[in-house]
Amino acid sequence: MNDIKLLGRLAQDPQMSQSAKGRAYVWFTVAVSRRNDKDNADFIRCVAFDGQAEAISRYCAKGRQVLVEGRLQVSQSKDAKTGENRYHHTVVASSTHFLHDPSK
Repeated sequence: MNDIKLLGRLAQDPQMSQSAKGRAYVWFTVAVSRRNDKDNADFIRCVAFDGQAEAISRYCAKGRQVLVEGRLQVSQSKDAKTGENRYHHTVVASSTHFLHDPSK
C-alpha cells in the first residue's frame, strides 16, 4: 500500500499553475520536523490538483500548518551533464487539511 501522511508547515507560498489542457495544479513544500530532532526538518515536495489545488492556493501561505494525505510518486530522469539517473520524490495529495494559520 502506498499511503503517506505529512504533518508540517508550508516552507514557501504554494505555486499555482495550469496544464496545457487547463487542469489546475499547485506545487508546495511541507517542512516536517523530525521526531527525535526538533532542530531539523525534512522538506517534502507535494502536488495537488483541481479544486484541492485552488483551495490550497487561496487559503494557504508560507508558515501555514497542514496535514497532507496522499501517495509517494518516484520519477526518474537523466542528469544532462553527467548522464546519471536522478530520482525525484513527490507526494501526490489526495486530501489536505488546513490547520494553524500563523497570520491570525
